[in-house]
Amino acid sequence: MVTKEDVPAVPDNPDRSWHQVIERPNDLAKKVPKTGGRDPERAIREADEIVKRLEAEYIDKLGQDIDRLETYGVRYRQSRDPSAVDSLFRLIHNMRGQGTTFGYPLITEIGRSFCRYVRELPNERSVTPELIDQHVDAMKVVYKRGMKGDGDAVARAVVEALSDAVSKELGR
Repeated sequence: MVTKEDVPAVPDNPDRSWHQVIERPNDLAKKVPKTGGRDPERAIREADEIVKRLEAEYIDKLGQDIDRLETYGVRYRQSRDPSAVDSLFRLIHNMRGQGTTFGYPLITEIGRSFCRYVRELPNERSVTPELIDQHVDAMKVVYKRGMKGDGDAVARAVVEALSDAVSKELGR
């Protein structure tokens, strides 16, 4: 713990520096072996295997998340409760972050569109329930059809239409 006595006094002479340099020992080199260690290619293979195992869990979780999205959407439509939008945003934000990792970049793009909408909507305006439904429905289609990868021309058109709808709603 630093005491008052450890802190250098400000010098009377303004031309003289009054900072103190504290040198910390560099112990990192002692902790990392100079040779050997983990094989990077093996580490990458193991990480890929872990992602493949988690992908099956992700698909199950995606279905559960879609159900939760529908519940939050119904709650917002019925009550206009801002906490429902907050719940939607947090869940979609997480889904967006995981989508591409597990081979569902369309989930990421749809989520990006929704998050942009909620984040950039002026405070005095409410989120449009129809736009919530359109984003949730698009995610539902991706999930139910198992649309991995970038999707077909129709899927791309839907993602673009959602982005355009968000831009229009935001007045851009």
